[in-house]
Amino acid sequence: MLLISLLVALSLNQAPAADQGGRVSGRVTLAGTMTPVSGARILLIPATRPVSPMGPPPQATTDQDGRFDVASVAPGAYRLDVQKSGLAPLDSSRAPTVTLAAGQSIDGVNLQMQKGAVIAGRILDPAGEPLPDARIMVFRRPPATATGIQGGLRLVPAPNPGTQTNDLGEFRLASLAPGEYFVAAMPRPLMVFGAAGSSPARDRRMVRSTLPTTYYPGTTDQQAAQPIAVAAGAEVANISFTMQQVPAFRVSGIVIDEADRPVAGAMVMLVGDPRNGPFTGPVGNAMSQADGRFDVDGVPAGSYRAQASIMMRMTGSGGGGIGGSVSWSSSSDGRGAIPQSIEVVVADTDVTGVRVVAQRPNPR
Repeated sequence: MLLISLLVALSLNQAPAADQGGRVSGRVTLAGTMTPVSGARILLIPATRPVSPMGPPPQATTDQDGRFDVASVAPGAYRLDVQKSGLAPLDSSRAPTVTLAAGQSIDGVNLQMQKGAVIAGRILDPAGEPLPDARIMVFRRPPATATGIQGGLRLVPAPNPGTQTNDLGEFRLASLAPGEYFVAAMPRPLMVFGAAGSSPARDRRMVRSTLPTTYYPGTTDQQAAQPIAVAAGAEVANISFTMQQVPAFRVSGIVIDEADRPVAGAMVMLVGDPRNGPFTGPVGNAMSQADGRFDVDGVPAGSYRAQASIMMRMTGSGGGGIGGSVSWSSSSDGRGAIPQSIEVVVADTDVTGVRVVAQRPNPR
């Protein structure tokens, strides 16, 4: 007991190590009114990608007076981001930045937010019925100063997570900054999961049409999409349009590794080619069978990128139970360690003979 008491006394008298973390404090208000914004989340986004794995960014929440204090911040350059439902996000290209030295404090950072605009409407299927569970995304024209745009790319994703239609086909896009937006709807992708070698029974003649990404007012051509203008805090409602229906085709092939051996149980993903339009997510996926072969159904005409990932299971036990986690290693064309994808062009017929090279994960 004497030894324990001595150790406790020593620990209480020991001076804490110097905290070399910096501090950023300030206030968030509504633009034009100076009304404090409480409950807003302040994040310090590192300006450069760290070499080591990155954890959550330094952050804090504003109090009733709109004030925030982000403490224990490591030295470096940061971009300030503010998040609160109903308010428009800061323009990342004009968001304030700070550079902290070890132990430095930066005070008096004033951030002004705008009330978010809203676009609301309804999505119908080709039969005129409400389309539930459709993904809704918003796009904007790229900045006039943007460089490196290929293929006449006209639209880029807006800083908004999008939403999903409810059972009535209704959607509501909130927290938008003022400006012009293009609204796009797409069916929720069907994810395929199953054991390697399994092949679900299906009628190959059934999947002959599909619902592609459709832009307001009801077109699959982004060049024909119409913008919707919103002012700060305003709501534009009754934006309704019908999803288009187009012929669908099948993309089939084989997944192999660097040694040209078939890979079973790989997830093959087909996504739109970003050179020809904004990224809207996967258009189809499939699991490779025991012989490495795969079929992706319901693919509309267009240019795509195909890639494959191999699932790697890591299991362990403890306390009498068995636990496990799953990770994926991405595809590669065999020419290097950087994951690659291959181009697949679908015109007016099924595409066969696609060969996707997947890099096997290193055993752990």
